[in-house]
Amino acid sequence: MSLFPRRKKYSHKVATLLQDGQVDVDGVPFSSASDAAHAIVGKRTNGWWFFLTDQASRRSLQRVRRDYVNAMAVDVEDDEPDDGM
Repeated sequence: MSLFPRRKKYSHKVATLLQDGQVDVDGVPFSSASDAAHAIVGKRTNGWWFFLTDQASRRSLQRVRRDYVNAMAVDVEDDEPDDGM
């Protein structure tokens, strides 16, 4: 999956989310989105916020992650065994 910097200043950089979860920037794999964003910006940057998955809708990697977590969430009441009460 291609990842695009949120800021136009860095629009010439495109990162790739690899199957193992690493983020590749210019052929260098980084273990986190934030490390990859730091490599692009030159200072500590929240990679979840920094990277967009779609430039047209401006959908962030953070939003994709939140949607995934919400979709995987299990209602605690449905996950507990009935105890007859």
